[in-house]
Amino acid sequence: MKQARQLLMAATTIALAGLYGCGSGGDDTTINYTSGGGSTPPLTGGTGGPSTCPAWITQARSKIDNMNVCQLPGRILESRVLTRDTLWYMAGTVKVGNGDADMSATPGVLADTTAVVNATLTIESGTEILGETGSFANMVITRGSKIDAVGTAAEPIIFSSSDAGYDGSGEWGGLILHGYGVHNKCIAAPGPCNVDSEGNSGKAGGYDNTDNSGRLRYVVVTEGGYEFTSGNEINGISFVSVGSGTEMSYIQVNSNADDGVEFYGGDVNGKYLVLTGNRDDSVDWDEGWQGNLQHVLVIQEDAPTTAGNAIEADTEGSLALGIYSTPTIANATFIGGGEQTTLWVFKKSTGGFLLNSLGTFADTAGTTCVDVPDLGSEANIGSGLLDLNNIIFGCEFFGIDATDDTLNDATVTKVLDTRLDVNYASQNARASGVPLDVAGFNAGNPASTADAAFFDDTDYIGAVDPATTGAAWFEGWTIEGSL
Repeated sequence: MKQARQLLMAATTIALAGLYGCGSGGDDTTINYTSGGGSTPPLTGGTGGPSTCPAWITQARSKIDNMNVCQLPGRILESRVLTRDTLWYMAGTVKVGNGDADMSATPGVLADTTAVVNATLTIESGTEILGETGSFANMVITRGSKIDAVGTAAEPIIFSSSDAGYDGSGEWGGLILHGYGVHNKCIAAPGPCNVDSEGNSGKAGGYDNTDNSGRLRYVVVTEGGYEFTSGNEINGISFVSVGSGTEMSYIQVNSNADDGVEFYGGDVNGKYLVLTGNRDDSVDWDEGWQGNLQHVLVIQEDAPTTAGNAIEADTEGSLALGIYSTPTIANATFIGGGEQTTLWVFKKSTGGFLLNSLGTFADTAGTTCVDVPDLGSEANIGSGLLDLNNIIFGCEFFGIDATDDTLNDATVTKVLDTRLDVNYASQNARASGVPLDVAGFNAGNPASTADAAFFDDTDYIGAVDPATTGAAWFEGWTIEGSL
């Protein structure tokens, strides 16, 4: 049975030797569970006794191992605190705030003239949030509201399904953040921006890329992923128009049935991401995301029936105002797997910048590290919107694979070839001693949107410093066995 404040990981090692590169809202009240009258049954393994829950909770569950089990309401419109001494249960969608409704042209005022709620959901370190197994249960932080989920390495915050263990997939929904950030489907500023978001999560978007949706630190999301229809799924964590005022660090998304993390517009940044065993793409971006990531470790699901990429990138949406997806990723390690033979796919006119990173496959099935399958993305290589710098590959080849190709592949490949190193003999020498120079990269590439102030100074390629002694940054808080 799952335990609150469970320490998730003993000393974990990974074979990367060659790849380093507002208050609680009222007094507590006891709510007795009854089996009739439409009440929801207890979680599997409930062991007697009514739970004691705060007054704003309308449904309690039978205790599990003497832990209170309190069911979150479908809508939270005041600032609340989820404490580590309780298991918090989601039977379906839980929305914080009301900013998922249509917004007027005035940010903070809905189309029906209702004021947007500014609620903060605070989650204590060591807290577990459980989505009903076999459901689309998910949590949505809507525009104007925030999540303040700050765990620690010893006591991470865990989102998972309600059954035992942390090793399922597709057992519940996931975590969705909305913001007022720029989205390239909204091109009529200062008019209203209301993007219909994936996962049936409501409306998001705006024109403020510095918007703040809160903090995620030492947060683990595992066993999730739910498909409503093809192309309308819940990812591990979805960032829809989330701005750079949001903090994201020390995040693991594990064994999600859809993408690990997906970015829809906005400018959110993140450091120290672990994406393991996800069944579709690990990092996916769309619709004008221009954020920054550093220290990213991706181990793609290697089951034979999965076909995700370590990166699947596009711009999609509208290019009427020239808002391309141009994020920057530095110090990342990508290990591909499964049926997919490609590692990084740049399509639908995406841009992007990958620096001081490496990519390989866990087995011999994968062959292509870089796939640029359309004319728009190829053109972005030539214009500097899509560029790779200080990259090491362990793939047989990289290439252009465009069915609508009208450009000279040899020319495009030559542009990329100046940035890539597939010569194994020189890789060990280059794995360390290669400073990350974002400011220099920007100076030589005017199209870059990288935020030089965001990135840590490093002198190596990949997610992990080969000079690390003692525990690496991903150890001690991630799901046991996931690495």
